[in-house]
Amino acid sequence: MKTPLRILFFLLLGFTAHGGEPGSLVTTAFVDVTVLPMDAERTLPRQTVLVRGDRVIAIGPVGELSVPADARRIDGTGRFLLPGLGEMHGHNPPPGSSRRAIEDNYFLFLANGVTTVRGMLGYPGQIELREQVARGEIAGPTLYLAGPSFRGPSVGSPQQAERMVREQKAEGWDLLKVHPGLRRDVYDAMARTADEVGIRFAGHIPADVGLVHAIARRQETVDHLDGYIEHLDAETRPLDPAKLAEIVRLTREAGVAVVPTMVLWEAIIGSANLDEMTAFPELKYMPPATVAAWTRNYAAQTRAPGFDRSRAAQIAASRRVVLKALADGGVTILFGTDAPQIFSVPGFSIHREMQAMAAAGLSNYAILRSATANIGDYFKAKDRFGTVAVGQRADLILLEANPLADLRHLTRRTGVMVRGRWWSESELQARLAVFSGNAH
Repeated sequence: MKTPLRILFFLLLGFTAHGGEPGSLVTTAFVDVTVLPMDAERTLPRQTVLVRGDRVIAIGPVGELSVPADARRIDGTGRFLLPGLGEMHGHNPPPGSSRRAIEDNYFLFLANGVTTVRGMLGYPGQIELREQVARGEIAGPTLYLAGPSFRGPSVGSPQQAERMVREQKAEGWDLLKVHPGLRRDVYDAMARTADEVGIRFAGHIPADVGLVHAIARRQETVDHLDGYIEHLDAETRPLDPAKLAEIVRLTREAGVAVVPTMVLWEAIIGSANLDEMTAFPELKYMPPATVAAWTRNYAAQTRAPGFDRSRAAQIAASRRVVLKALADGGVTILFGTDAPQIFSVPGFSIHREMQAMAAAGLSNYAILRSATANIGDYFKAKDRFGTVAVGQRADLILLEANPLADLRHLTRRTGVMVRGRWWSESELQARLAVFSGNAH
């Protein structure tokens, strides 16, 4: 073993924290694996990756990096190791959910390689859920949570907005959630106080605020591409290329990121195919009453007087053009699906979302990066993750085939590691089988 790797290895033994198996510092070795570090579009063949506790502690070529005798060895021959995926617009189970419903919600993410979730609507008690997951008491992805949302009916004055920001900061929420309906003066009070106390704000674009003003106030993420179609007046006609280029420039220069949620929004606007959605096999993991409500509501929406299917189709097409322009224009894209929402099942929704992003013209690497390195960079003040590198949180997916060649290979898992805790695919499937067909 080369000296620099040896020195780095032993220095990091004292650096690592406890992983997903509380009270232990298990060493795991992925041996002879092809690494997709996701810091660039490249692969590193025939590597050994060592994990101790919840950190990657060493990476080196097979034969140059020795494996401790007591390490758990995972054969990487012919396999591909990449960072765990992030979900930047997910949701916790609502208040009143059973313990099992909470645990199943988080496990569905984990079972699909989602190791980080930004929860975008907080309720009392959810901060404790975040800590229970972090301690390994609930199996699930690392959670970063927005507090109760700032929406028109709940925040009626600048003074109330300022008070809510200070309260949520003191309570320990990770960010503020913006919902529709805020007046501009209330939004500005929220933004000003958030800057003052040091907390982020993200989410929707209230109509009274408008996209340009939200960008100027440096709202950190615009979720669902909210406000772009309205700003571009592209609900019933093609986009104006010059106006599109200008809003892309403003978004990039302000450092504002976008979370597209392409598939979910097609269901929201009514451009999706109901028969196709009701045939999704992953719906077996959702409560039957929930699926029935989704089906009933979507059917009612698309059959209602005044529903314009051509308008919905135009909005969907315009959203694809906007996403491609933002990505090509250097705007940071952060992956998200808004699960669980209408026909969007936690974890499983990532595969449909990636195909939708590919249909908009994004490369496989750009899509994977939006779910890995970009999310790690967004949360860099909280922790280090999102790439396969020494010192990074050990959130990893081991695959049988290269997802850079085909995004569908993300379903060909050998296993998932979250905060250093290894879940083999057989373990994941065994637990899924427990509530398959018996969703509650």
